[in-house]
Amino acid sequence: MNTSEIIELANQYYSEETEESGFKIVTPVWLQQNSNASQADVESFINKFFNAYNHRPSKRISGKMTTVPDKLIDNLIGARIKSFTPNDIALIRFGHRLSMGAENIIGLILEEYIHTKVLKYGWATCWGSCIKAVDLCNKNGDLIQIKNKDNTENSSSDKIRAGTTIQKWYRLSSRTGQTEWGALNTMLGIPASDKLSEEEFIQFARAVVIMNPKCLYVDLAECEAIQKILNYRT
Repeated sequence: MNTSEIIELANQYYSEETEESGFKIVTPVWLQQNSNASQADVESFINKFFNAYNHRPSKRISGKMTTVPDKLIDNLIGARIKSFTPNDIALIRFGHRLSMGAENIIGLILEEYIHTKVLKYGWATCWGSCIKAVDLCNKNGDLIQIKNKDNTENSSSDKIRAGTTIQKWYRLSSRTGQTEWGALNTMLGIPASDKLSEEEFIQFARAVVIMNPKCLYVDLAECEAIQKILNYRT
């Protein structure tokens, strides 16, 4: 199948999303790397791409954490700081789990923010990891791997990039806290009047959570219990 045939097939199921999702940009790049793809491969690519796009942070509903808190952690905290009450430790536990949930979706929000900014310049997010080790591509076949932090890459993705033209960019230095938006703007050729920035990304991320609170899971029963503690303190 060629690019036009794949786009036509996708239009049968996802016609409303083929423009804003960047599918028409990603498809020829995917096809270059999968020139011998079967009909099943093509359908898998289409479904993987649009399933991820339609569950991007602004649309997704995050599920409850499946792990149970280790009670020993509460005991260790209480043993180390004896002035902490059980309520203090409950607040810490709730905040920690909420923070973990937020950290888990930052990378996804980052992809969505970049996508919304660069689509008009011919770049698009490769939703659903449809192209191995590539998060962003353009119609010329340029490939970029996006990371939220410089310490979030594993050795396998580093090996996959070796010997390829895939460029790497990370938002945040884990050692200094410095952001690298300037480097990304240069890589993407974004004009000075429309540059991506940390300030704008923060605004975008806050807007996503405000408009779609369910993208960041909160256990309502646990939240109610925490609110009672806070109300009691005031």
